[in-house]
Amino acid sequence: MDDTDLKILKMLRDNSRESLGKISEVLGISKATVSRRLARIEQEGYITGYTTITNPGKLGVMKGIISLEIMGTAVNAVIEQLRSFKEIESVMRVFGDHGLICIAYSRSVDSLYELIQNQILNIPNVHNVEVDIVIDRMIINPNAELDMSKAPGIR
Repeated sequence: MDDTDLKILKMLRDNSRESLGKISEVLGISKATVSRRLARIEQEGYITGYTTITNPGKLGVMKGIISLEIMGTAVNAVIEQLRSFKEIESVMRVFGDHGLICIAYSRSVDSLYELIQNQILNIPNVHNVEVDIVIDRMIINPNAELDMSKAPGIR
């Protein structure tokens, strides 16, 4: 991974549908070079997918961050149970006060409460649950991850 690869990633982070021609024009390299570099970046696992960012409010849903305190070493079992809930988008294993943090969507505060009280708290080894409702998301530095990757050890 060099500076040119990082520039390609930054352009794709801004617009994952950016054309190879536009990337090559901005970076001053050939379209074939961009294509080869992008194929290598994907093959080496730096890019794991392309996605669309949606607006939950426009879709009529709210986003919640649910933090779970897990008793003992049952994290994997809890994750397996969480997979059955359609409201849960993703789960992150974390170090800190909670073992897992979930991103969940619901149509109302009441339905989020129902999910937590009647389903999540009934999972064995889930000891405590905290929830935050996301009001707004402001990207401060969309390239923070890429900027930090310039640390020693990245070629």
